[in-house]
Amino acid sequence: MPQSFFVVSGENVKLAQDEVIAISKSYDAKTSYKTDSRLVITNSTIPWSNISQRATFVRTAGKIASTFSDLFSEVDLSLMHKPETFACRAINLTSKKLDLSKIEKTAGAAIKQTSGAKVSLSNSSLTVYLIFTDSQSYIGYTTKISEPPRPRKVIKSSSELHWKLSRAMVNLSGLNEKETLCDPFCGSGTILLEAESMGIHSIGIDFDEKMCNIAKKNLSSNGFNSKIINAGYEHLQKINDKIDGIVTDLPYGNSSKSSQSPKKLLHDFVSILPKKKKIAIMYKKGAIDQIELNPTKKYDIYRHKSLTRVIITK
Repeated sequence: MPQSFFVVSGENVKLAQDEVIAISKSYDAKTSYKTDSRLVITNSTIPWSNISQRATFVRTAGKIASTFSDLFSEVDLSLMHKPETFACRAINLTSKKLDLSKIEKTAGAAIKQTSGAKVSLSNSSLTVYLIFTDSQSYIGYTTKISEPPRPRKVIKSSSELHWKLSRAMVNLSGLNEKETLCDPFCGSGTILLEAESMGIHSIGIDFDEKMCNIAKKNLSSNGFNSKIINAGYEHLQKINDKIDGIVTDLPYGNSSKSSQSPKKLLHDFVSILPKKKKIAIMYKKGAIDQIELNPTKKYDIYRHKSLTRVIITK
């Protein structure tokens, strides 16, 4: 089975690793994986490009060709495509200082000699990666892929969730293109936009008619036709059979216009969550007892000294 590699950013490393794994498993339940520093290696039938185009925090991705212990004698290119042009990049995930420039030049010279390909740093048809961790060294490679366009927002809200966390939550939920997501506190539609941009159908609910209209405009400006329902979150119970998962950022503080206290609102919301649905929820730390939700995964997202957000998945 093909091995793929994903180097994630240093921002929220565990969340970034789990995002890659969740995406792969949403398509191939038999995906196996291992993590090593900021590296995730998957064994899956799903092409690496399908995962990297969805993942929020992946910085570099491709196929694993082999491992090596001696760069100067064991660089095996037999599993790679024969390129016309190539570039060589070294990535240091070890606790040691490495001369990456020297490593790239040495490996590049070997590749040029054995393949006859020309070096092109700006327009290479193949990029070879030498990835170093404290436990292993890997040779990986990647071909050019086009980056999907970012959805745009014509109307923004001061309290909206950052698109990166919205996208990561959709991915952590394990939903794919065959399924439908519901955001029962959809606001200006950030989560819905990210879901639709990945081909996941979505339904938004919000009790504020003004926010519903904003969400509709943001979605339609991207050609998305998500259904937006002007109602309270309780409407979830009426569309339970039409959705496969719930992804939402629960309102708090100034972003909550409900007459209920935040804790009361969250308690009541949790009490009506449908069973056997995929769930990814963000809330303010301390606003709800996690025992009520019994999450599978939990991530603390530090914002500033008086605010930490929590993402949970089930």
